[in-house]
Amino acid sequence: MLRWLFLIILLANSLLFFWYAQKYHFTESKSLPDFKPRVLRLPSELQPTEKLVPRPRECARFSPLASEFEASRLVELLVEQGFTAEFKTMPPVEDGVRIEYPLPADADARIRVLDDLARVGWLPETRDGALVLGSYPDAEVARASLADLPESVVEKARIKPVLRASGDFEVLTSYLVGYEITSEIKQLVVDSWPGVKFEKNLCEGVASPRGDQ
Repeated sequence: MLRWLFLIILLANSLLFFWYAQKYHFTESKSLPDFKPRVLRLPSELQPTEKLVPRPRECARFSPLASEFEASRLVELLVEQGFTAEFKTMPPVEDGVRIEYPLPADADARIRVLDDLARVGWLPETRDGALVLGSYPDAEVARASLADLPESVVEKARIKPVLRASGDFEVLTSYLVGYEITSEIKQLVVDSWPGVKFEKNLCEGVASPRGDQ
């Protein structure tokens, strides 16, 4: 008896499931198309008329640093923070001016110039193919000294800046716009290298980017 009752219940469940399936149509599952961001494409995926526009970068520098060792330490710090960086010696600095007279190629002409200068008490030295008539703190003082020279000499004399190696180093860095160096990093640099200043500059002659950060 229990066996037949079990079979009847099983049959009723089967009929109920069949009726439910007929009444409600299940929505067929469809696979979604692969999502491919349009803003992230490889260069090979660009159309012939499209151009790959690089993301803009900003450049800056930290200076001055007293030695190559200190400059390399700062480069390591910036690279660890994800920035492109390199160091180099700073450009020469102007250290006054000097009056030069181009040394004549003809021996007789050289003698005449030296005689003219000697008569007014000038004993120039020869340097880099020119007669150096004196060094001065600035151009104004040098121009005033020209008044004591013979007119024939003044016509060809030139005032040139005196350059000397600074002996300092600077660290050049660059970063994508939106990924600027934070104030915390700047403060860390100031605390670690007193006297070093941060300033933005043109993106010319800096380290090549090591990939977008």
